[in-house]
Amino acid sequence: MPSFGPHLQELYLNLHVNGRFGLKLPEAIFTCPLLKSLVLKREISLNCGREFPNVYLPSLKNLKLKLFIPYVHPNKLLSGCPVLENLTLFLANNTPDARNVYVPTIQMPRTLKSLTFEDDTIVLDEIYHRVIDTPSLEYLNIKITIPKNSELQVSFSSFPNMVEAHLDIDNARVEHGAWVPDLLRALRETKLLALRYYTTRCLFSAPAFEFPEFHRLVNLEVDVPCFNTNFMLNFLHNCHVLEGLVVGIWPGFDSYTMEYHGPTPPTMVPNCVTSHLKSVEFRAYEDTADEREFIVYLLQKGLVLKTVTISIEPDFDQETKYEFVRELYAELYAIPRGSTTCQLNIWP
Repeated sequence: MPSFGPHLQELYLNLHVNGRFGLKLPEAIFTCPLLKSLVLKREISLNCGREFPNVYLPSLKNLKLKLFIPYVHPNKLLSGCPVLENLTLFLANNTPDARNVYVPTIQMPRTLKSLTFEDDTIVLDEIYHRVIDTPSLEYLNIKITIPKNSELQVSFSSFPNMVEAHLDIDNARVEHGAWVPDLLRALRETKLLALRYYTTRCLFSAPAFEFPEFHRLVNLEVDVPCFNTNFMLNFLHNCHVLEGLVVGIWPGFDSYTMEYHGPTPPTMVPNCVTSHLKSVEFRAYEDTADEREFIVYLLQKGLVLKTVTISIEPDFDQETKYEFVRELYAELYAIPRGSTTCQLNIWP
């Protein structure tokens, strides 16, 4: 490893390193006064032994890396970056017995504007806390897997400057995801929102959950455990300027037993459907009664729709798919449309 002087401003390493042992960096890197960007790509990871050096990077704004726990405690690293704006952080276990690894609390720097966070360190029978008190955040992409016998709590500020948010919270026990609805409320100013399947499960199960008002949301991507018209209409009634909607049907084994516990939606047509919604896409379409009803509803009520795209669930055999596509297209094509310029696409 070459030596690094005090005038270093950017360090970008893209090397294949044994994931078990990681890459030992000189301790001087963690006190470079002018370092603005530190990026460790591919399978590089930090391993400075059991005693991680003191960190003070007063100019660092961009940090992207993977940390093996317990060799590096995230808080010690992040607390030494007082002006950090862009953080991509992947946390992973690196011990034969993961039960010996326990990082109960992680505090994200308040200065962040962009955060991509993947946490694979949560183990059984422990309580964890992740703090995202970052009021200037504009981009959020979070992926966490939580075992059945563990509990995760996430604390966060409101995000008035949010532009794009992706949530992938794999919570084996839905009742321990009660904070997910609160996180959705904190993201109500975002312009793009993507909810992966397990995240949506928490919303399906939340008692008396009411969607927040999304006054700036333009694009919505949502994976659902099973399609439910009430869920989607409740969502759309609170997305006032929505232009693009992507719905993914999750073909999981529990899809058919998942119930939506939310209220019955209002009878009037959502404002976005009549005035803003231009593009709708269904992925892994299964042709349930609710799916068919919802598509017909959008075709009839969507006054500015330009495209409706349907991709058929992949488990159908090819011959069945093509026959099904012909029948579905014929039926939907005959539906009177609210938008004379709407194009219908159905893909096998």
